[in-house]
Amino acid sequence: MDISVQHNQENAVARHLFDRIDRMGSNLVPGLVIWNKPKGQFSEEIVLRAPRPSGGYYILLAVFSGRDLIAAVGALPLAEVFYAMADKGYGLSDIIDEINKKLLFVLPEELFCSVCFIELEQEGKLLAVWNGGMPDMLVVAADGKIKHRVPSAPIHLGEKEMQASDLNTTFVEVSAGDKVVLYSQGLLFSNTGSANNFRQDRLEQLLNNNVDFSDIYAEINGHITGQSQLNDMTLIEFDITTAQQSKQKKSAVSSKNSFPPSLWQVNFQFSAQVLRHLDLAPLLVNVLMQIQAPHEHRQRIYTVLAEMCSNALDHGVLGLKSSIKNNTNGFAEYYVLRGQKLAKLDDGFIHISLSHRPQCGGGELTIKVEDSGNGFDFQQHEHKLVENITSCGRGTGLLKQLCQDYYYSGQGNICHAVYHWEI
Repeated sequence: MDISVQHNQENAVARHLFDRIDRMGSNLVPGLVIWNKPKGQFSEEIVLRAPRPSGGYYILLAVFSGRDLIAAVGALPLAEVFYAMADKGYGLSDIIDEINKKLLFVLPEELFCSVCFIELEQEGKLLAVWNGGMPDMLVVAADGKIKHRVPSAPIHLGEKEMQASDLNTTFVEVSAGDKVVLYSQGLLFSNTGSANNFRQDRLEQLLNNNVDFSDIYAEINGHITGQSQLNDMTLIEFDITTAQQSKQKKSAVSSKNSFPPSLWQVNFQFSAQVLRHLDLAPLLVNVLMQIQAPHEHRQRIYTVLAEMCSNALDHGVLGLKSSIKNNTNGFAEYYVLRGQKLAKLDDGFIHISLSHRPQCGGGELTIKVEDSGNGFDFQQHEHKLVENITSCGRGTGLLKQLCQDYYYSGQGNICHAVYHWEI
């Protein structure tokens, strides 16, 4: 077959696949502005967006390592998984995990996909972020200052099976006036020749100067005019004010369980022999999903359980001090010591109580975690958090964001969390 004929056929197939993806994503997301400039006929960079069934939005920027037809072959299953799971209200990490499984099956070994995925909850005040292989995701305040930055983890989709730690999500508080900015690596390597590239510091300078989004991509266009464009380029702005003001109608969320929010309680007691080998959070969240809670709350509930169980094991049962992490190479030292203590653990326990009661339109989950440790001065700990004079305790701040209430009791060896969910 003539090479030009084959090329035209491949382009036709790629166009068909990309058109199909475009038809899937007909939902508009208020406050979302997308600028995309492909190098060639098609872009290997795709943006997927969808409303969450109970309010809020999903936005995903994906960049494939291949071009044209190769990118389209990977983009179609990615979009199919994204829209199917978004429609059912699955959590961000569940969607990422399923996309990765699909791409491992579809893509050849040398190809992969970089993704930045954000999920805005229904109140529009908390953003969940998973960034794998993309430039920093930025939250820009109303005055143009960058108030949050979520860097990339060294992970690409379609390369290997995901471990639980690979799916860790970053939570960021946002407020009216904030704008979320995502962009592709191609934006920073737009030209042949590094001296001519549109640099990250230039982009951030424009954001700091409160330059209008349309003027930013006009400058980028002007920057590459008359030069050879090296890569596809994508720039995304998500206006939190507009998203918060939109009156999105909530739809019913499907759940594995078939009964309405109910009154129930379960208790677990884990001995030292179990704690040496079992990761408690996945077990507990799977129990909860089978009993009562919609899928879209899975990631948040998992994060709460993982933080509470980790604190009980590390600081309670094992007696580790968070201050170790403040030293040079402190994180590595902390986890080496943790492994050594855990391997020798022969005494201690963690008791967990999960109780639930129905609320109007949903339910209230109360989690109580008690450990056999000596506890700590939690009142002084709270004071340090308020005064912001310690780098430890960041997990407590996260739990207070995610939960309706979070507090300690006893000698500091008992923690309580109250989590509200809606259908």
